[in-house]
Amino acid sequence: MLDALLDDTFPWKRDTDGRPLAEGAAPQRVQAPTEIVACPFDGDRAGRPMNLSAWRQVARGFDHALAELCAVSGPTASDAWLATSRVRWRPLVHDEPVPVAVAVGYKLALGLQRPLTSWLLLAPGAADRPLAELVAPDDLLGRLDEEGWLVGARQACPAPPARIVEAWRALAGVTERCAPAPLGGGIEGAIDVVVGAWALLGAAREVVRQGRLAELPSDWRIGTPPPPSGPEVLRLLLRPGPTALVREVPRFEPRWARHVFCRGAVPDAVEEAVRAASEAMGSDRPLAALDEGWGRLRGGAGLG
Repeated sequence: MLDALLDDTFPWKRDTDGRPLAEGAAPQRVQAPTEIVACPFDGDRAGRPMNLSAWRQVARGFDHALAELCAVSGPTASDAWLATSRVRWRPLVHDEPVPVAVAVGYKLALGLQRPLTSWLLLAPGAADRPLAELVAPDDLLGRLDEEGWLVGARQACPAPPARIVEAWRALAGVTERCAPAPLGGGIEGAIDVVVGAWALLGAAREVVRQGRLAELPSDWRIGTPPPPSGPEVLRLLLRPGPTALVREVPRFEPRWARHVFCRGAVPDAVEEAVRAASEAMGSDRPLAALDEGWGRLRGGAGLG
């Protein structure tokens, strides 16, 4: 989500192997030679197109990426989410070409973070408990397959089942393959921005659900692209990718953004966003009020 908020072209960066971070989702002009094969694994992804070239690269750096995730994770599900955030967003602070080790960590963390985020938002109180209580490693593959997390819009996840479970165990601290791997980048403040944005987007979703659309052109309809000059929160809400998680959760309340954090007090930026979302719901112009809250959230983090 941070890439969507700061730089739409971030996933198009190429690594030192010449591969774009986004692989097949990147524009054709930055694509690398890719071998596509039928997925050999059981479940919903069986027989679907799979990027074997991307997996070969990840497989070479898998052990190092696993050690990084383990080193920056902690005892709770919230720690695991923050670990995937740090590893996933690290390419933002690297010029192109991105080191292959950073690219591999990005791809591994991205695959873990999306389902983890959804499961955290749907399980109040789970953030401060062990990750293995949220989803046990032995149950992981079944749940991923049942909920469709292993099949994307273009291709199936290319990771072998045992490697997926191994990565989850690393996040959960249930592994011996963990070595110190300090990460830089100064992205912790940006994590607060992303979580705060979920609160604001949750309120924006409810505004749309209630049909409070007087601030939009009279001919705009749900399911069509937002007006070019419309509220920024609406454009973020309707954008494909991680911001769409708010739409995927059956019932999303702004206060759920707090669930990601478990270490004592919730960050001030997140509390402010939750408060702004709540106040906007009582406004005559809720989308404009949510935009103001989004502007304060970005400005407080120095994002402009």
